[in-house]
Amino acid sequence: MDIDKIKELVKLFKEEELTKLKVEEGDVKIHIEKSEVIQSGAPPAAGREDGGAAEEASSASGLTEIKAPQVGTFYLQKEEGSDENFVNAGDSVEAGDQIGIIEAMKVFNDVTTDHSGVIEEILVENGDAVEFDQVLMTLRKEGE
Repeated sequence: MDIDKIKELVKLFKEEELTKLKVEEGDVKIHIEKSEVIQSGAPPAAGREDGGAAEEASSASGLTEIKAPQVGTFYLQKEEGSDENFVNAGDSVEAGDQIGIIEAMKVFNDVTTDHSGVIEEILVENGDAVEFDQVLMTLRKEGE
């Protein structure tokens, strides 16, 4: 891997506000990770180290919104050309389950959920370009 490729990856890391990036090309492995310093009383930063989607409750509907953790292309299908999705509306999911992938500059990042529940609605299509914090799906948490 040449230095220009490494510089491009670092630029992507900064521009997309990623918290972790792992790339393997042949016998070269690159791991970039941002550590966060949180001051007392300050809210945690928006980025997540585990690659999970940002989720927050939508008070009016009682649903939790699953949001894109970064900019890129969202893939709902497990494999290109496959009919099998990571999740479908009505599926039950457990906290930590993968619900899709976001690709940015040939780097594929898993999107996971923080909560257990049922996927109520999928708001994006396979292959859609998504923005940071865009709502991808809604989830009804267990017991609600």
